[in-house]
Amino acid sequence: MRGHLRLGAAVLVMCGLAVQAHASPDIYPLDKVKRGQTGYGLTTMAGNTPERFTFEVVSVVHNFLPKQDIILVKSDDPKMQVTGFWQGMSGSPLYIEDKLVCAFSYGFRFNKVALGGCTPLEYMKKEGLDTYRRGQVQAKAGTGPRVVVPAAASMADWRRLTPTVDPQAALDALGPSRKSWLLSAPLPSPVAHPDATDGQTMTASVPLSVAGFSAPAFGALEKVFGDSNVVPVRAGGSTGAQTEGGPTKLVMGGAIAVELIRGDMSAAAIGTVSYVDGDKVLAFGHPMFQTGETYAPVATASVHTVIPSSQSAFVMATAMKEVGSLVQDRQSSIAADTGLRTPVIPVDISITSGTQKHTDTGTFHVEVLDNKFLTPAITGAALMNAIQYYLPDRDDVTARVESTVRIKGAEPIQFVDYMYANDGASSVMGAVRGLRVLVPLMLNPYGPVSIERVEIKVDLRFEANYGDIKEVKVPTGELIPGQRNTVQVLMSTWDGKDIIEDVPVDVPKSLAGGIVSIEVTAGDSAKLDAAPPVDLPSLVKAFRSLLPGNVWAVTLYPAEEGVSLDGKLVRDLPASAIDKLHPQSHTQRAQAYKPIARTVAPAKRVVNGTAQMLVRVRAAK
Repeated sequence: MRGHLRLGAAVLVMCGLAVQAHASPDIYPLDKVKRGQTGYGLTTMAGNTPERFTFEVVSVVHNFLPKQDIILVKSDDPKMQVTGFWQGMSGSPLYIEDKLVCAFSYGFRFNKVALGGCTPLEYMKKEGLDTYRRGQVQAKAGTGPRVVVPAAASMADWRRLTPTVDPQAALDALGPSRKSWLLSAPLPSPVAHPDATDGQTMTASVPLSVAGFSAPAFGALEKVFGDSNVVPVRAGGSTGAQTEGGPTKLVMGGAIAVELIRGDMSAAAIGTVSYVDGDKVLAFGHPMFQTGETYAPVATASVHTVIPSSQSAFVMATAMKEVGSLVQDRQSSIAADTGLRTPVIPVDISITSGTQKHTDTGTFHVEVLDNKFLTPAITGAALMNAIQYYLPDRDDVTARVESTVRIKGAEPIQFVDYMYANDGASSVMGAVRGLRVLVPLMLNPYGPVSIERVEIKVDLRFEANYGDIKEVKVPTGELIPGQRNTVQVLMSTWDGKDIIEDVPVDVPKSLAGGIVSIEVTAGDSAKLDAAPPVDLPSLVKAFRSLLPGNVWAVTLYPAEEGVSLDGKLVRDLPASAIDKLHPQSHTQRAQAYKPIARTVAPAKRVVNGTAQMLVRVRAAK
């Protein structure tokens, strides 16, 4: 670990929330496993009680994954005849001579018999528990579970998002502001699956038990997790961390849930517990995302049933009681610690929709995991789902969205966005800057960001109050320095009519006699007028300067250059200083910067598009 645990709690959590202390099971050595040996496994097929099933060893497959063997097994147990091995059975412990040998982890699609692979416990303990214990921070005596502090992202994480340490580039990487950014956000790299000559070998996929999501939002989750082991399936969901009923502790062969979102909507990755040693737990027998040290709430789960399928059966289960935290996500297993708790981020979504005669209002309250890769995408899917529920119509809609991101130790970042969409309310999600900034905030290379809450208020109206920019004109032919000028913007409205709006632009005296490029655009499409950040405060400050979509942003780009020095802009430097800087502008501390002059003015409607032209500024008298 990298020092992300707060000190001051007991090693073992009492009151029935953690696994009870007992001697860990004996391990059957991998080198003694032979073809034809028989044994039994434990898994939960319905409810909360693990059941036995029998199996036979087929073979030991060496180097199935890098430096990892698997044990190939089959089962003719009557309990397995209809379903075979299923998704969600991953982690089920298998025993030979009453000693734990492996955890079921791999299967085959379309197979006619219950045949699959299991990961030897030797690998799981080495990767999952030994790695975690080596880096574990020693805790002092206390009265409750320790709390995980999220880790900062690395520079490599940021580089995946943008080639430069530039907040504008980070936002540009998510695509146009009026488009959904869910699939553009950097996610954990997909796990490489072993190849096979028949093309049928597969990782025993992790079913993501999803509840409370509409079809479009469910489809978005399927795309988000398309390259991972996680496969969304519809199932009943929990309403919070302490759902009534169900198991209160993790047991070997029992179901385990890794919660990504819970509350009015829920999504939890379901698997099976393989090994319990005090407050340390191993499960799955293969990775979820294979992201190494990873934290997320872990809960017990109750199994509804196993759904038979000719392709690949899967389990329907519901997360129940939070009992610990995910701590490792490795090639051979995931590991959890029931002496830890992972912070979650509350997300409050309020939707108002209707006409002048009728208005509907609804709210969603959820908690999402605090994860630099997954939090933004899952929060975006939650917002899409909330909008889709209250306003499923695919029609012209304008929206006013207030979004607030509350950060520990800093003033909240607040935005008001105005946008238009002609294909339904869910499309407006892409322009909500309170969500878009979550990606570069959580992937920033400077330090960990503790997001305390995200609040989103959406006001939707069935109307088409927008204009597409077609052209910009300067009526006087040139701009007058030192005063406010007026330019004319030709726009096309929703009904096909062309209109002209007068838009103000302030022209600094320093531009007299030069030629500038004038750009007219909506505020939320304007480039950031901020220096490249040098630390977390300057990054947050840059995001605060973002503009909404119902204002004009008129920007003048002169030919001269300025300097960004330690995160501050120096706009007026002599040419000799600029020339001296260029050969040394490879560092972030001092670099050339193209200064701009920007005027912001209210617009009468939501503005789409951009127009540019070159124009002369009158010489000073």
